[in-house]
Amino acid sequence: MSDRANSGGAVISAGCREAAEVGAAVLAAGGNAVDAAIAASAVQCVRELPWCGLGGDAFALVSGPEGRLEALNGAGAVPTALATASIPGGRLPRFGPLSISVPGLVDAWWRLWERHGSRPFAALIEPAAELADEGFALDDAFARALDRVRTAVGPDDPFVAEFCEGNGSAAGDGFRLPALARTLREISAGGPPAFYTGSLASDLVSALDRLGGLLSADDMAAHSCDFEAPITVRYGSAEVSVTPPVSMGWVLLQQLLLYERLGGRLIDGEADRIDLMVRCKHAAFSDLAGMPRWQEASDVTAVLGEDSLDRWCSIIDDERRSVLATVGAPAAPGAAGGTDTTCLSVVDGRGLMVTFIHSLFNEFGSRVVVPGTGIVLNDRLAKQPAHLGPNGGSDRPRRPLHTLVGYHVAHRGSRLVGATPGGRGQVQTNFQVLRAVIDDGADPQAAVAGPRWLSGAPRLPDADDLLFLEPGFPPHLGSELARRGHSVAADGAASDNDLFGSCTIAGAGPQRSETFGAADHRRGAALVTVTREETP
Repeated sequence: MSDRANSGGAVISAGCREAAEVGAAVLAAGGNAVDAAIAASAVQCVRELPWCGLGGDAFALVSGPEGRLEALNGAGAVPTALATASIPGGRLPRFGPLSISVPGLVDAWWRLWERHGSRPFAALIEPAAELADEGFALDDAFARALDRVRTAVGPDDPFVAEFCEGNGSAAGDGFRLPALARTLREISAGGPPAFYTGSLASDLVSALDRLGGLLSADDMAAHSCDFEAPITVRYGSAEVSVTPPVSMGWVLLQQLLLYERLGGRLIDGEADRIDLMVRCKHAAFSDLAGMPRWQEASDVTAVLGEDSLDRWCSIIDDERRSVLATVGAPAAPGAAGGTDTTCLSVVDGRGLMVTFIHSLFNEFGSRVVVPGTGIVLNDRLAKQPAHLGPNGGSDRPRRPLHTLVGYHVAHRGSRLVGATPGGRGQVQTNFQVLRAVIDDGADPQAAVAGPRWLSGAPRLPDADDLLFLEPGFPPHLGSELARRGHSVAADGAASDNDLFGSCTIAGAGPQRSETFGAADHRRGAALVTVTREETP
């Protein structure tokens, strides 16, 4: 196995090296891309615990060897008791028991495995359990996240007893999660029932009851992930597909369609290109703010249609002539939170590929733990209105909006899948990377490595129209964009790589044996390839 970006066999790119290596080992042992994704994402639940875990949600996009696509919506539902609950202040809190929705990750693993897995489920989860049992050395990012939350919750919080006692706290220190190891093995042996209806579910609901939470045993038992059709559009000579609502994937598509209609693919100058891309972002986010809170695929048909695109093109053309940058881009509902997510992308030697993205939403999610299990629960409902409104008469579960996006591109005989963390910056990062790959013919690794911009930081209280430029752009670019009407952040404000995502990409050329991948340097993502000789 190696770190080469091109391979004659299989490729995995993941948010941490340990996950990539475990996924590569599964591929080398004859497992397929979905097997590798399940095993690697389980490792991420240990090694990237601040950003993902058993208490979180997931989305996946799977492309079969012949290009057949399906999306998995692994988002959990809002507690049913929220519909009648009295919430002080009318808005759900940033952290704590009221911010928690049903965790969807475990069922997402199982549904993927049932449909595509080729190795025993328990064998795919065991490497993560072993890592949790044996421990690992903290890196800087994990240590900083742990310190921030430990300080915020205080020394007597169950979080400290669950994760800090007996463990180191500085980069390089050892960190073990024996309770999480036991939980992973319980899930690997019992499947989703162990988590959603068994003793783990009872422990979870009891822990939340003691804290005044709303999630019930019935909410847990009712959970089920859905396989859905992706949303696909034509961009130039490429077909771009994304995870459908409640994912924000359609926002990526709207940006691409507007950019193409406005002649963006013909622009040479960097300042003019970014100016137009940011305006397309503002337009898409403005539509996002006006969308129903409970989105279905049918809800986005209009915004991707001819009339909507023509209307926005007219508005953006007028603004460019008058040098006005903003088009009214209020914060997206429920999508202004953190960047605390991770992802992975895999292609095997048979042409099966998958991108898998999962999250607790914010750093260590709700900061609520299920004592003795190693489970920390999501805060997917953070800052949502207390009464989230009807579900449009649908009998589908009420799932909140997610910034998580997976994409697939078919272009000139090649296919690739990818994703990135980054909160509401995800669709902006993906926009920039895919434009470079499709329009410039850039190698995915080169497209990922280039400097990026971000309009509106993923975290409040930064202004939603503030434009951040990553170091690496020409020094004059900021002033050129300011002359075009943009509010450009001061030099140094964008030095935090956390703002700009961490892409993982995997793909295959016209010949299935021509596999390739890309891993982002910004947060320690890693790429590992498995050659044909290493694959049984």
